[in-house]
Amino acid sequence: MKTQEILTYTNTKGESITFGVGSRYHVNVSKDVTGLSDLDDTIYSTSSMGQHGDTYTGVRIEPRPIKIKGKITERDKSAQIDLRQNALKILNPELAGTLRYYYGSFARKIGAIVDGTPTFTRGLSQAFEVDFKCLDPFWQEETEHREDIATWEAAWEFPTEIDRDDATDMIFGSRSDSVIVDVYNGGHVSIGMRIVFRAIGELTNPMLLNVNTREFIKLNYTMIAGDVVEINTSYGSKRARLTRQGVVSNVYRYLDVDSTFMQLDVGDNVFRYNADTGLDNLECSIYFSPKILGV
Repeated sequence: MKTQEILTYTNTKGESITFGVGSRYHVNVSKDVTGLSDLDDTIYSTSSMGQHGDTYTGVRIEPRPIKIKGKITERDKSAQIDLRQNALKILNPELAGTLRYYYGSFARKIGAIVDGTPTFTRGLSQAFEVDFKCLDPFWQEETEHREDIATWEAAWEFPTEIDRDDATDMIFGSRSDSVIVDVYNGGHVSIGMRIVFRAIGELTNPMLLNVNTREFIKLNYTMIAGDVVEINTSYGSKRARLTRQGVVSNVYRYLDVDSTFMQLDVGDNVFRYNADTGLDNLECSIYFSPKILGV
């Protein structure tokens, strides 16, 4: 059976609509959808008197427009009306959502907003058009990547047999000795990340250092057993939050003044974690979602 391309849009209420050759909202994705791979950009430059040409200063990738053209395959008039009303309900411009692309096991997602309302033609076969605008123009994988620097590794598996003579020597887990991790960003652009510090005992001033650039982010704070601190360095989502006994609080003000909201460059990024005291009580994980230019 031939693998088919499918698009599914889910709004913030959890309502979904699927576009594809096998859907009642029939769309030939490879032919009738634009914007899945192509993007527009703006190149910035400066020039001075007597200079030939310009000096490149940067580039901005513009929001991604995606246009879907298709038709309702149902011929019954009442069914057409129901499908049209269902589409209008789900594709509400007041609700943000997520557009997902599937081709076999390949899956990517992108945040999307319906630009205007869908348009429908009247007739035996009702054609429709839907315009989306993706303010963040990059596609991402369905799940985040995770890299652990210091964690406890399980050493006990089920089923297991316990020898009475060896019971006193059993090892249930071991702590990783590494304080350095290479975080590989396989995407097309630099990205932010979520840095999560977990305390298994008291410690002070946890820090994550980029070994190559010497940039770091440090929290001048005493953590106790069970504390979890999450620092987000993504543009537009920068924050530092502490979860202690189920209560979430803002600890942004405790960030060291020399801290940098570090980004993951494309390729290898080498990090080291540290703490002023209680280093052995600190666990650190990095979460990130590579961004790609098209599907």
